[in-house]
Amino acid sequence: MMNLTLHLHQRAVLVRDGKPVRALGPGRYFFWKQHDVVRWDTDDLVFTAPAAVLAALPLDWYETVRLAPGQYGLVFRDERPVAFLRPGVHRVWKLEQGVIVRAFAETEPLPPLTDELREVIPAGELLEAPIEVHQRAVLVRDGVPDRVLGPGHHAFWGKHTKLLTWNLDDLVLVAQPDVLAILPPAWYQTLTLGPPQRAVVSRDDRPVKFLRPGVHRVWTLHPGVTVAVHDVTGAAPELTDELRALIPAGELVEAQVRQFERGLQYVQGRFAALLEPGRHVFWNHPGAKVAVTVIDTRVQQLKIEGQELMTKDKVTLRLTLTAEYAPTDAATTVHAVADVKDALYLAVQLAAREFVAGVTLDELLEGRDTLTRYLEAQVLPRAEAFGVRVHRVGVKDVILPGEMKTLLNKVIEAEKAAAANVILRREDAAATRNMANTAKVIAEHPVLMRLKELETMKEIAEKIDELKLVVGADGLKHLLPHAGHGAGGAAT
Repeated sequence: MMNLTLHLHQRAVLVRDGKPVRALGPGRYFFWKQHDVVRWDTDDLVFTAPAAVLAALPLDWYETVRLAPGQYGLVFRDERPVAFLRPGVHRVWKLEQGVIVRAFAETEPLPPLTDELREVIPAGELLEAPIEVHQRAVLVRDGVPDRVLGPGHHAFWGKHTKLLTWNLDDLVLVAQPDVLAILPPAWYQTLTLGPPQRAVVSRDDRPVKFLRPGVHRVWTLHPGVTVAVHDVTGAAPELTDELRALIPAGELVEAQVRQFERGLQYVQGRFAALLEPGRHVFWNHPGAKVAVTVIDTRVQQLKIEGQELMTKDKVTLRLTLTAEYAPTDAATTVHAVADVKDALYLAVQLAAREFVAGVTLDELLEGRDTLTRYLEAQVLPRAEAFGVRVHRVGVKDVILPGEMKTLLNKVIEAEKAAAANVILRREDAAATRNMANTAKVIAEHPVLMRLKELETMKEIAEKIDELKLVVGADGLKHLLPHAGHGAGGAAT
């Protein structure tokens, strides 16, 4: 005995002796013998079964759906998607009136994409494409561009599709020819730049892209996009901070020449121009590589220290020389010598050696001005030959060896002593001469002698407190020869 109960959402086929013999709908069944039963839950609208079993099912119970390659199917129950069908043969229960099967070609748009439909369609079979306002896209199906997509939300069938998406803010479009062929020509501008050309793409008057020679495509959907083409054989554009940051460093040479400087412009290694103070900008490209050298034109000091030289009389000494100079012809200064300071150093050094070798130590020490004039005569013309004006050149220090200093001090001491002796003898002779003249005058005028004696006595009297003279009457007469005449006169 076999007891079988089928609910409303169930269907079955009775198999007797290995053969399907009867389709069974909902209800309770009793069989004397035990049989096999193939059972289905019709809530699962899509089902499979062997051909012999299908032959036992009533044709109005189900629908056979055949989907060719490139087709997809959706099973709806009461307008709600419940199953997804790939290409192939499918069987769908049609026991309910609200069950509908719809077939779609993969090139057709999807029905409105609801959350329920997203759950039904496998992730690999659905391509969703939300395209923003600043984006554009091309749908590629089986490797072939299929359609152009503007802003919006797009969804497509099939796992053999992909999107090529561009950001319009990048401004420059890069795509394969097949993709370009499907894009609307009004969306972009094709720009061909030759070897001497460069371009700057601006948006709303702000530079955002720099283009080198070649073929470029620029999105023009934004109304503020403009393209400025520059010829590198002409003048460079005025550099703003934004443009300076945009243009690669190798494309431009920028030089600032200050008030006390001069600039030298070279093109392909050749001197091209002398640059006055200011800011200068030049295009730099393979056909005209530009370099700028800046030279300082202020007065500079050069010190030639510790020159070991030997005079004509074999005295070794050390000289420290100085020179003040300033470049007057920047091009000549740079082109005539590798290093103007080294060249001037050598010129002063050689001139000093030549002069010192031809004079004695005494002549050198007595004629330092002569050395200065000689250096000027030798160095100035040579400096002018490499574009430099020497303002001053001279001797700063003369350093003698220790023993030579001692010897010179002795010589100077002897000379000073001899000079002192000469002066002393000259003074002695003058004093003797004065004494002789005085004696002659006194001899001719005796009264002067008496006056001299009185003057001497006065000077002595000023230095002592008391003076006592002891003399006889005769002596008194000699001291006061006219005393008697005075007394007599008084008596009278």
